[in-house]
Amino acid sequence: MANAQHSRSTGHGNTQDEVNLEIDDSQSMRQLEEGHQPPILVLSRDPNLVETVKKAAPRGVPVAFAPDLDHVAERLSTLKPGVLVADTASTADVASMTAQLTQHFPELVVVVAGKREENAQLMQLTATGRIFRFLLTPLSHGATRLSLEAAVKQHLDLAAAGQRLNTGSAAGEGGSKNYVMTYGALAAGLLVVIGGIWFGVSRLTSEPEVPPVVNQPSAAGAQQPGGVPERPDPVKAELALAKDAFNQNKFIEPQGESALDLYRSALALDPNSQDAKDGIRAVAEKILERAEAALLAERLEEAIRTIETARDIDSTHPRLSFLDTQVARERERLKLSQAQEVGNRVRALVNTANDRMANGRLLTPTNGSAKDALLEARRLDPTDPTVLSTIREFSAQLTEEARKSLAGGNIDAATAYVQGARQMGSAGSALAAVERSLAEATRTAGPGAGPSATPASTQSAGTRRPATNAAPAASQAGAGPNIDAMVAEVRERLSQGKLMDPPGDSARDALSTLRTAAPNRPEVEELSRTLSTRLLDSGRQAMNAKAFERSAQLIAAAKDVGQRYNGAAIAQAENDLTAARDANSQQTNIVSAASLKRVRMVSPVYPDSARKRGVEGWVELAFTVQTNGSVNDVEVRNASPADVFDDAAVRAVRQWRFEPVEKNGEVVEQRAMVRLKFSQQSGQ
Repeated sequence: MANAQHSRSTGHGNTQDEVNLEIDDSQSMRQLEEGHQPPILVLSRDPNLVETVKKAAPRGVPVAFAPDLDHVAERLSTLKPGVLVADTASTADVASMTAQLTQHFPELVVVVAGKREENAQLMQLTATGRIFRFLLTPLSHGATRLSLEAAVKQHLDLAAAGQRLNTGSAAGEGGSKNYVMTYGALAAGLLVVIGGIWFGVSRLTSEPEVPPVVNQPSAAGAQQPGGVPERPDPVKAELALAKDAFNQNKFIEPQGESALDLYRSALALDPNSQDAKDGIRAVAEKILERAEAALLAERLEEAIRTIETARDIDSTHPRLSFLDTQVARERERLKLSQAQEVGNRVRALVNTANDRMANGRLLTPTNGSAKDALLEARRLDPTDPTVLSTIREFSAQLTEEARKSLAGGNIDAATAYVQGARQMGSAGSALAAVERSLAEATRTAGPGAGPSATPASTQSAGTRRPATNAAPAASQAGAGPNIDAMVAEVRERLSQGKLMDPPGDSARDALSTLRTAAPNRPEVEELSRTLSTRLLDSGRQAMNAKAFERSAQLIAAAKDVGQRYNGAAIAQAENDLTAARDANSQQTNIVSAASLKRVRMVSPVYPDSARKRGVEGWVELAFTVQTNGSVNDVEVRNASPADVFDDAAVRAVRQWRFEPVEKNGEVVEQRAMVRLKFSQQSGQ
């Protein structure tokens, strides 16, 4: 707003008028405070878009909408909007429309909403200053709010500048009346222009000539302090919003309003903007700081997830490789920690099993027997030598108890002990002799011998028996139906996939019962072959998945069930498992280079550039000692500072030589790690 003060002065007999213009640049602020804000006009048939604009509009700013260009032309002269939000779906040629609008209504600020596939066209219109800003549909509330606030502010600035110019050129009240008449005439003329665009756009072969941008002041206008301001640079506007979001710690959220989204928007407008690129890297840096904090707090999963987010933002960030190394170390530490915990648990289970064996709690009570403790210990670590030796002692004790029970005429107790020994993997000759005697005793006893004829005190030693064994003797004509039911039970467990689990109700347990009761039945060989093959296949699947403990259990079970039928395949599987374990161990088992005997050592050369600058540091490397003692596969795991001493360290370590590493009498490759320190005092 401009306040004109007229004064009259006399000099040399002449009288002249002086007009002093006091420019008030706070007009737009007063309009905001007083509520005199021009409305926002929405050109769209999309009710969701219109509703989003209404909700995102600055407080106190009315919002009206028009479904097509005809309605826009009608409302321009009466509504006098300050901002037009144009939906590209509601106009055939947004470029021509905005050119005509900004030519006739220089104070109208145009924001265009378009689809993602129109992104390039809208960026071009924004970069050339033909529209103020663009939004992508469906609109987000945050981005729309920011754009509308900036657009309303821009309109008020343009209107204030235009009014200052009118004040300096208009005389009295006629200027105001002429402005109204001119505004109406321009609106009427715009109707004709829009009608031509509406009906003739399909015949246009090229984009119409862009009229002069009225917001660029002329040479004369540029000299006046109240000239119409230039439209702001859209890239700078996005960068300013991005910086504000960054300072508010809105790094990647909320969507559309985060520093990352706004920096990317600026980069889309100007792919060469270094400020936008630096901003994106700064966001990645903040995310990586979160990842490092998660690592220090031993929240490994959160750290990995955050690192991957940063990688998506800036895949070339130099700190990514360092944090990847830290994650790998943390994983190795957790593996060692878990292995130690497993070892402690196994030792406790073996001690518990020994106590229960000494107290006669071999098979009972459930979850409180020596068998239960040893099965759990074997599940945790089937290769532990203490576990294996204790299982052998336990199987021998079960075999002896089975022999004593059989000698005392307690067939059920003997059967339970034999089944327990088989379940532990025993296949000794002593157990086989007891099984033969038990089978003979069962045939001699006839159908009347069963659980009903056995005292309750002896039944507690037994494990699960088929339901058919508990049927009254009067309902059975002989042993045949019982055996048939046992055969059926083995087949049922096979069809259910219960090969060796759960204990006491698996195909392996049912087959052991059948083999004890009827070792000469032809189905025993058939079912043994089938179960052994199935167990072997499952063991190989576990081996391929690197579940080596489970694979060892399955192969051991296959050997117990069908050694005589699948001996060659089982032996091959055992060899393959050993080789797979060794290969995996070579990849994951990294030892300190100090634990290996080095026969040749070459010191790294201190880089001249680092020496001149007085830079010191260290490099941590991993490498493989091959079977001939040479070094291969050298990689930098970590370094401080990065990329200063790396090459020198790698060149030196590649020339080292070690004595070949032997394991179990064989020369093997060994992965090792070393840290080289570069110091000015020592030269390395």
